[in-house]
Amino acid sequence: MTQLILNDELARKLQDKVVVLTGGSTGIGRAAVEMFVGYGAKVVFGDVNDSVAEALAAEMGPSVRYRHCDASNYADQLALFDEAERAFGRVDVVCANAGVVVHKDIFAPDADWRVEPSMIEVDVNTKGCLFSARIGMGILRKYGGGDIVLTSSIAGWKECSHLVTYTASKHAVIGIVRGLYQQAWTEGISVNVICPWMTKTRMVTGIEMGWAKLGLPENTAADVARAMVICATSNQGGGAGADAPSHDNAALPFIGKIVWVAGGQCYEIEDRIQALEPQWLGEENARVLAKGQAFLADSTTSWDAEKLEAAEPKTSGAQVETKEVFPAAAVKMDGP
Repeated sequence: MTQLILNDELARKLQDKVVVLTGGSTGIGRAAVEMFVGYGAKVVFGDVNDSVAEALAAEMGPSVRYRHCDASNYADQLALFDEAERAFGRVDVVCANAGVVVHKDIFAPDADWRVEPSMIEVDVNTKGCLFSARIGMGILRKYGGGDIVLTSSIAGWKECSHLVTYTASKHAVIGIVRGLYQQAWTEGISVNVICPWMTKTRMVTGIEMGWAKLGLPENTAADVARAMVICATSNQGGGAGADAPSHDNAALPFIGKIVWVAGGQCYEIEDRIQALEPQWLGEENARVLAKGQAFLADSTTSWDAEKLEAAEPKTSGAQVETKEVFPAAAVKMDGP
């Protein structure tokens, strides 16, 4: 586990950068809007809490714009990014922060399992992040690269009893980062994820008193916003030279990282998980897995049957027998 410490000089590289952020009216999102603006960025944020969000935008001044945005709605997200380009001419940083939690245990003995449960957590937390990342990739390509920061949770990599849907939705956010970061970096786009532990926002009202009685560590919303800034600026130092500013202990390139925020401190945990893979998976399994993963990550490898078919060598005259690598229909797999 590596503690990350924000370098103010590097954070000031945000001066005049344009940030698009979902879920910005309260809590962590609001703190992020304020912190990005404090470092000189322009921010366009979305939310569904219009009155609170509009008041925040008015308070922050001309460097901040607000647009109503349901993160689970693709058209809303497109409009949010369009607003950023229209208002400030470009996009440099994307923060997919919108999130919800339903404090009901759909697996409880007294829950009516014949009634379809709400999937709003999957819609907002997972689909919302996928939409932000996809649109963000498209926009950032236009401007030569940038940074994408997704918000997961401690529930993204640890069990969270009685909140199964929320836990699944946040695990999926880490899956987005692991699936995307290598591909994105070939285009100069970093993709990272933050995982806050207990943070004093309205989402934790039900457990706040019991947590405090146990003396367990807490974050403020600003602590988590700091993790966003670290992820958004770690690759902006201009290189690995001795004079290049860097956030303390941030290994470069800063991509595919999981930043856990606990007790007001930021810790990068993914590098250590990967480094220890031969121990928990077995050395031979890790070796073979690495070979397979390298094949899958290669730019010439494709899961897309249509692309494979298009790449088949064309013949004229005589027919040749070809073997289909993947069927045109969706491939059914028993393993990962």
